[in-house]
Amino acid sequence: MGSRDYDAVIVGGGHNGLVAAFYLARGGVRTLVLERRAFVGGACATEEFAPGFRASSGAYVLSMLRPAIWEDMRMRRRGIVVDGAGPTLNVFADGSHLFLHDELEPTVEEIGRFSKTDARAFPAFEERLGRIGAVAGELYDVTPADPSRIRRRDLRRAAWMGATILRQRRLLREAAFLFTTSAAQYLDEHFESEHVKAAVGWHAINDSVHGPSAPGTAFVVLHEHVSTTPVGGLRTWGFVRGGMGRITEAMADAAREAGAEIRTGVDVERIVVRGGRARGVQTATEEIAADAVLSNADPKRTFLGLLEEHDLPAWFTAAVRAYRCEGTSMKINLAVGELPRLRGFADEPTHLYHRGLVEVSPLLDELDAQQAGARHGIPADRPHVELCVPTVFDSSLAPPGRHVVTIDVNSQPYGLQSDGWETIREQAADRVISYLGEFFPNLPGSVLHRQVLTPLDLERVLALTGGHALHGEMTPDQLLFMRPVRGFGDYRTPVDGLYLCGAGTHPGGGVSGANGRNCAREVLRDRRRPRRRLRPPVATTRSRRPGL
Repeated sequence: MGSRDYDAVIVGGGHNGLVAAFYLARGGVRTLVLERRAFVGGACATEEFAPGFRASSGAYVLSMLRPAIWEDMRMRRRGIVVDGAGPTLNVFADGSHLFLHDELEPTVEEIGRFSKTDARAFPAFEERLGRIGAVAGELYDVTPADPSRIRRRDLRRAAWMGATILRQRRLLREAAFLFTTSAAQYLDEHFESEHVKAAVGWHAINDSVHGPSAPGTAFVVLHEHVSTTPVGGLRTWGFVRGGMGRITEAMADAAREAGAEIRTGVDVERIVVRGGRARGVQTATEEIAADAVLSNADPKRTFLGLLEEHDLPAWFTAAVRAYRCEGTSMKINLAVGELPRLRGFADEPTHLYHRGLVEVSPLLDELDAQQAGARHGIPADRPHVELCVPTVFDSSLAPPGRHVVTIDVNSQPYGLQSDGWETIREQAADRVISYLGEFFPNLPGSVLHRQVLTPLDLERVLALTGGHALHGEMTPDQLLFMRPVRGFGDYRTPVDGLYLCGAGTHPGGGVSGANGRNCAREVLRDRRRPRRRLRPPVATTRSRRPGL
């Protein structure tokens, strides 16, 4: 197909790019999506990894999709079925286990086996976290206000955010504490059992090099709480029939119906900038002109890989280089001949733990030590592992009588101290499967095939810089108006007409679609009221820009 002009070109057909395409096309914008792989989805795709076995190569549960997107893109009408995942089972090295149910009463009963005091404290803890999470959830759907801006538009947005927070002002101190303290300290104030704290707080290390004792990690616990809570009566938390790729396939259908064009197998080599403005993109075969370019790639890949160095201010490039984006997760998909059987549980065809997530969880102090090792390039030998069996709900993902087991392994750093991942990949996978065999004795012998995706593989296969599934760490200094660079949290960039719509923007990672929807709203706003981007005040070693 020959080139023609577009109003907007989107680099990357991941879920946020597809959501942005849908809203732009629905707003009358001639939109083209370019995806380098042969199919859409990015880190939200389902692939065959062995003959007859299919699994999600990136995200493997749906947990954050915004209700407005679910309704606007008519996901239910498009055949999307989400089987509620649960309960979550936490198993520990000492042989104990703790179920966390969707329902409060059985969870309190479970916690009571470890501590009656914690069982009494848990309902209030959940209620408080739920109220803060409800406010945080509202903020997901808006462009974060930058306090350094004085424009009327930003003042209105700041006033709305302030009013939202003030409606729950009694929680303001608690929210501020959550945003700045460590997960370990926050949980120490509420619980006494180390097992309970581990079951609730292990999320603090998810896609991070920090341990649960690091300041700022308490927010990640809140983020995970928001992500696993059904919103507006919608069951948007669980396993998607057909795999996570069904979500992005449906999104692509919605975008096309709205008028967007989607091309796969097209790798964007460069974002074309002339006169300080994005003019389109360059592929291997053509230059495609557009009034606006949206990048669904992560910030480092976008600004350091798709632009020329002279296209950006030096201080902005330095900030992007300093942006923390090192993944610490290894993904393993197993094709197995039988369901894994957990030691100490009745040998039933399908047990309750098969229907949710299983967390093989060290205690928080052990996680601190493992994460400290990861920061020095040393993979943990007995790490936190999350395991699920999607074929319990969806037998179409495997041949009859067979199953798929998806494993997420933490504290596995992108940058290794010794040999590279290409050298130790299989050895590391062997170690993980052997380790899991201590809990699931039949698992190692049931493996028929496997797919191993180290952080390096995630970078190469899914184009995730540093193998970071969330496009960068979600610590307080990389959130809201500071994500990815302070002063550029509104999806715009220093290059006029260039926008960022991926997980490296507010509200961060997860299959929420909020990033793409929010970005599309800003693009449409700029088309109605075009203006040149105002540079934010940024201090340098040689000058002090106005406003600081």
